[in-house]
Amino acid sequence: MYEDDICRVAFAEAGMVRHLLALLPNDVAAQLDPNRLRRLSTEHVGTDGQRRRADMSWAVGIRGQQAEALLALEFQSAPNRRMTLRMAVYTALLLQEVAAEGRSDALLPWVLPVVVYTGRSRWRPATLTELTAPAPTGWSAQQLRFELHLLDAATLKAELGLVNPAAALLRLLANRSAEALPALAAALFGQLRREARVGFRDRLARAMMRMLIARFGGDRTDDRHQRQLQRALRTMEEPSMLAEAVEEWAAEAHAKGVQEGLSEGVQQGRLEGVQQGRLEGVQQGRLEGVQQARLESIQMLRRVAAWRFGVAAGDRFGQLLAGEDGSERLPQVADLVLGCRSAEELLGRARRLLEDGDGVR
Repeated sequence: MYEDDICRVAFAEAGMVRHLLALLPNDVAAQLDPNRLRRLSTEHVGTDGQRRRADMSWAVGIRGQQAEALLALEFQSAPNRRMTLRMAVYTALLLQEVAAEGRSDALLPWVLPVVVYTGRSRWRPATLTELTAPAPTGWSAQQLRFELHLLDAATLKAELGLVNPAAALLRLLANRSAEALPALAAALFGQLRREARVGFRDRLARAMMRMLIARFGGDRTDDRHQRQLQRALRTMEEPSMLAEAVEEWAAEAHAKGVQEGLSEGVQQGRLEGVQQGRLEGVQQGRLEGVQQARLESIQMLRRVAAWRFGVAAGDRFGQLLAGEDGSERLPQVADLVLGCRSAEELLGRARRLLEDGDGVR
């Protein structure tokens, strides 16, 4: 998923990992030294020769000691019932590699398994005990005890995102609202402009483009949309820049749907009219079919106008279209809904188009 790819880009940076550590429970974060970070390989080879790849692994210092803890990160955008089992495997492989590199009598480091979750629904990974059949009589379930830390983006407080770039990023990834997007992106990139390298900001912006275009209606094949979004994400001087991009995508998507709906509606009306005409007369059937398609198209156009310019403007626009006798001008009217910048401009140009065929001025 796009969210997981973005996290892999973000938390390959030591600075973002430091901020992520601050989101762990206080009793855990207080024991860690965020200034002593070392990136580890994410590919682990088991004794069976099989390769398993973790999302991200770091060594982090422990305060007051020369020792390090191992941070195993996994990024999830959807619930996974067996996530605890997967993290237990990663943890065992990490420790196995450390053991192979050191002395046989050396103590193994602590491992912090952390799952970063950006999905829509609330989720709690099942424990190993919950995944395993009941223990036979006399056996101890303690042998299955393995705990991981879950960072759920949806539970992070808004004020935390204003001071912690990792929290700002996770809140943005969990967001599904176009209205909230500009402020969330501004909070993230405002902080990154102060402390992150330009190269990292560019990589993060490119990774985020694909998610935002897919989530809010842009076209991945449209170079204009990609340039528009990358400029908005890189600079973020004004949250309105991103808001305008998302609004434009949504308007284009609505207009495209209206255009397609008009063509399909008229064609369907004609087909239904022919079928009905077998019983009541071909001509009468065609007229009724086209009339029904016209009414449905007008309702679609009214909703799009209301979405762009407000309910009152949409109602006035619908009343204006109700007097249009034919369907041949409705595709031109759909273009006006997207092209006009105000309700007054839309109503004026639509009135001229319907009255004398001229809606250009």
